[in-house]
Amino acid sequence: MLIIKPIQDEALQRALCAQCGVPFRAGALCYQAHLGEGPDDEDTFVGISQFTVGEAVGERVIGRILDLVCAPGVDDEEALFIMGRQTLNFMDLTGTHEAYFEGGASACEHLIKWLGFRMTDGAWYYDLHGKFDAHDHK
Repeated sequence: MLIIKPIQDEALQRALCAQCGVPFRAGALCYQAHLGEGPDDEDTFVGISQFTVGEAVGERVIGRILDLVCAPGVDDEEALFIMGRQTLNFMDLTGTHEAYFEGGASACEHLIKWLGFRMTDGAWYYDLHGKFDAHDHK
């Protein structure tokens, strides 16, 4: 089972960033992903997502995925996709309805597109308006 949890301890975030080979980004939010048998069982560290929410840019409110990476020795694009979608859903829930992917070389173009981002004006952009709303299918 894939377990994705927020990191609320700066020292842990800093350590997991170092383990994944990405810079610790002070003030960024972060999720960690593990494989395990249940919510308290974290057998295998899979990777992290560092991101921001609520940045005012003129009248817009944006978020940024700064890093979405696997741990060394792990190659699990599906886990990164799930963690990336959870990150985007969290952004949307906080009222941040526009997202940019700025993970640079740490993610492949296939994953970025699979998450829903499209190249717009030279940046990977995703309009989250309505993407995570529940729909009545009666």
